[in-house]
Amino acid sequence: MSRPPFHNRLCELLVIRHPVLLAGMAGGPTTPELAAAVSQAGGLGTLGLAGMPVDAARAAVARARELTGAPLGVNVLAAPPTAPDRRGHDPRAALGPLRRELGLPDDPPPAPPAGSARDLVRAGLEAGASVVCVGLGDPGPVHDLARAAGAPVVAMVSSVEDAVRAVHAGADAVVAQGAEAGGHRSDFDLPDDGEVPLVGTFALVPQVVRAVDVPVVAAGGVMDGRGLAAALALGALGVQMGTRFLAAAESGVPDGYRRRLREARDTDTVITRALSGRPARAIPNRLVAALEAAAPPALGYPRQAQASADLRAAAAAADHPEMLALFAGQAAGLAADARPAGRIVEDVVAEAQAVLRGLAGA
Repeated sequence: MSRPPFHNRLCELLVIRHPVLLAGMAGGPTTPELAAAVSQAGGLGTLGLAGMPVDAARAAVARARELTGAPLGVNVLAAPPTAPDRRGHDPRAALGPLRRELGLPDDPPPAPPAGSARDLVRAGLEAGASVVCVGLGDPGPVHDLARAAGAPVVAMVSSVEDAVRAVHAGADAVVAQGAEAGGHRSDFDLPDDGEVPLVGTFALVPQVVRAVDVPVVAAGGVMDGRGLAAALALGALGVQMGTRFLAAAESGVPDGYRRRLREARDTDTVITRALSGRPARAIPNRLVAALEAAAPPALGYPRQAQASADLRAAAAAADHPEMLALFAGQAAGLAADARPAGRIVEDVVAEAQAVLRGLAGA
């Protein structure tokens, strides 16, 4: 078999053919089928385990392992809980009209207890994962588990300072998350006012590359092979894609979510703390409006997200995108079709080759 076109130090570290990583999007988007399809195509499929009970996490990884023998990653969030903000109002009251519209009781039922980051990593590794990805904080607390299993640690960062901290804590690679990226901002520390730096991908990646001696992966605004080519030009050794894979055939999001992605313009996302208590980029809708009206997030992280968990689950089942957490990046509108995830990986690599050949010819 011929050597893959972009095989490099990152690929050797993760034992993958192509430097394309699936973002570990928790809450349902990264199904076992999606993660397995990305891995089978030569990238790294990653399952987002944050918020899951331990048994459910173990079962999800085991299911993905049944579908592929290729390397699989698990993603957990390292952020500690934040204190309630007494300036805000209880979001459960603000959600009352939405809950009644979906036929839900005013008081949400208690959710099954979520596993800790350590318990989720342990379960994922026992079920067959081979890479540990950590977001929203220092990877140190799970580093020993990964090392004992021989699994490399990949840390999400959104600043040069956090990249250096992550490497000092044992990260074998870092994902430099530009401000364009959807979902939670992967800042280690959250200021009291909740305002975090928003450094764009083009500014962040080369500075992180200069600051650390481990492989750097670019994230934020990467939707196709042009993004991979640009990331490589900036010094990154690969890309992590989340929003593009939300639209993949194997993604766990409902059709209404996919439709909102296709319709999104470059200016249609916002950074909000209202959904979870920590800053995240999403497409605004009625859920965000209701929670923002009660802001700042009175319950803190992660209890703020737990307050709407059953509502969002019911909205997903009913395909009601106005009541979902529509996490998405600024380039969401480029997610134009629901092709299989394996095809997305192949197309990204082929297009990057073509782009770089074209530039060389020019």
